Amino acid sequence: MTNRSLKTTTLGRPVNPEARAQRREQILRGARVCFLRKGFHAATTAEISAEAGVSVANIYQYFPAKESLIHALIEEDLAGDLDLVEMVELSGSFRRGLEMTSRIVMADPKVLQNSMLRLEVLAESSRNPAMAAVVKAADQRLVTALAALIGRYQAKGELHDEINPEAAARLIISLYDGLIGRVAWGDRSEIDLVSAADAFIGRALEKLAAP
Repeated sequence: MTNRSLKTTTLGRPVNPEARAQRREQILRGARVCFLRKGFHAATTAEISAEAGVSVANIYQYFPAKESLIHALIEEDLAGDLDLVEMVELSGSFRRGLEMTSRIVMADPKVLQNSMLRLEVLAESSRNPAMAAVVKAADQRLVTALAALIGRYQAKGELHDEINPEAAARLIISLYDGLIGRVAWGDRSEIDLVSAADAFIGRALEKLAAP
């Protein structure tokens, strides 16, 4: 007998929480493709539903407006960035962690699409105060997490203790935001530039060994 609580279709909202999470991610994947293809304003809900393989009504069960989809994608990208911050901590070395996470990001076959969508988000936030607020809130959460991590590595003695953790976090994020823009051009040679940025940041922040 079929367990109806686990059943998922293109109609209605699944009862099972795991199935609902999968359906939500299915919709976000479709939205990401459509926004990359046509931009936020030109992409229609009908196109997103077709790309995601769900009904338009089903989209509205999860996201009451197209702006809600954009906000969810911003949160999704923030979660990925926070995971990278955690990886840097788990690596046991700030510099080694930066190098490791950069390799992971640049090895992702979707790095170009992700970079392009981030630029689209930034462009739209410059025109849309509501989206700007969401972007700024997400950015502050990332700054806070990275600054706390820098502070912990300062306490361990790896990073210079005279550095302001929040200022350093903002500078690092700003540098990588710029690199994301260059990656969005589609030139994979920017991988070397990312490696150079990792080395530059590590040397700028690390505590000099006593002579």
